[in-house]
Amino acid sequence: MRRVNKENKYNGIKAGVWYTIGNMLIKGIPFLTIPLFTRLLTTDDFGIYNTYISYENILSIAIGLGISGSIKVAKFDFKENFDRYVSSVFQLLLMVGGGGLLLINTIFTLIDFSNVWMSTLVLNLLVIQSIASAIYGIMGCKYVIEGQYVQNLVIAFVMTGINVGTSIFLCFFFLSGDRSTARITGTAVGTICVAIYILFLQSRKAKLKRYKAANKYALRLGMPLLPHQFSVSLLSQCDKIMIQAMVGNSEAGIYGLAVNITMVLSVIMTSIDNAWTPWFYSLLGKKDYKTLIRKNNLLIIFFMYISCVFLLIGPDIIHIMTESDYWDSIYAFIPLTIAVFLNFMYIFSVGVEYFMKKTGYISVTTLMCMTANIIFNYFMIKKFGYIAAAYATCISKLLLFILHYIRCKKLLTEKVISLKYLLGTLLIVCITGSCTALFINYLLIRYLIIAAITLTIIIISKKSGILDKFIKKSLL
Repeated sequence: MRRVNKENKYNGIKAGVWYTIGNMLIKGIPFLTIPLFTRLLTTDDFGIYNTYISYENILSIAIGLGISGSIKVAKFDFKENFDRYVSSVFQLLLMVGGGGLLLINTIFTLIDFSNVWMSTLVLNLLVIQSIASAIYGIMGCKYVIEGQYVQNLVIAFVMTGINVGTSIFLCFFFLSGDRSTARITGTAVGTICVAIYILFLQSRKAKLKRYKAANKYALRLGMPLLPHQFSVSLLSQCDKIMIQAMVGNSEAGIYGLAVNITMVLSVIMTSIDNAWTPWFYSLLGKKDYKTLIRKNNLLIIFFMYISCVFLLIGPDIIHIMTESDYWDSIYAFIPLTIAVFLNFMYIFSVGVEYFMKKTGYISVTTLMCMTANIIFNYFMIKKFGYIAAAYATCISKLLLFILHYIRCKKLLTEKVISLKYLLGTLLIVCITGSCTALFINYLLIRYLIIAAITLTIIIISKKSGILDKFIKKSLL
């Protein structure tokens, strides 16, 4: 029995590690294509594409009905009928998506969209891709829970490859005069092809037919998750949509580029979170708060360092990877990077809330901050321009941190992270952001600041013995 448990544990860790590595590589492909697409697309085209992706992200959640959140539990509750369960929810999503496609096309014929960037083709691609994304999301959860990390990675790589390859082909040939539509079509084609393949694979295991118990179960577990999923999506997407609506496509494109660049730091943060969470829960269960606070403080310093370096090299990344038309995105990149750090700051408190099974508060807090973000965006964009949306995001993330920290203190009287460390590192990141803005065109000064921060951390770590312990435990 011990041997079996050990193997299961190993497979779970292995799947988690490969999933994280694969996720970073997959996210890295679109990042590496930025130099190509910022030269193929005008800022207007790039803005239209980013707005489309924002709408697709939101619509795929609506069509998905929160069902992806039920997969992990359904694996154990349905056991022998799990494939039948998955096939049934796929059939349910196809019905919901088909109804949505019919409804949206009906509305589109009744309202004059002649002055809007969304054509009939783009509208239909939006809905169909949203259906495909919902299907892919559920299958991804299935692969993770079953430990099929290789299949998950292969499908993700194929989808990303088709997206990029088809987009480039269409930009150069069939839709060279309308490159925003070419990019949108290429992205949609990859996702749709993968969804069709997933449906084919799943139908071979269990027919795509209605299973009443499965649908009831999926909706009962999934629907309560919708408000939270919507809030999270709107919190991250509403700024691009509002900039496009209030200012213009070009500004949405410039802002969207800054968002795409900061995705690199977001992926690093998510990967750290995925690796850290099991260990965090383990120590919480043991009530080893001294170890928790010590290790968490080190983790916050580590991510502060990554954030500071990322801030200081950000202008060079944007200058190298894009045309001069996009360089104003640097001014949005700085506050958006600080927003990612603020996001990292509250994962400690959210971890406690999940451990204590007080997840209802997470949904309420996210909904409150999403509403606040929309209000901030509206007034700040109107008064200060599109760059202000990045600062609105910072304010919203700070509000999220404050609310989650207060809740964490009420749930757990013991400390799991030092507030002094959190606020101190935030101050350093903000100062670094200010230095980046001040010395955008002074590469040498920015790199000297990186050297100074690195040297300071090494000296402090060496004096406290942290560096020696890290080398012994991690490298030897």
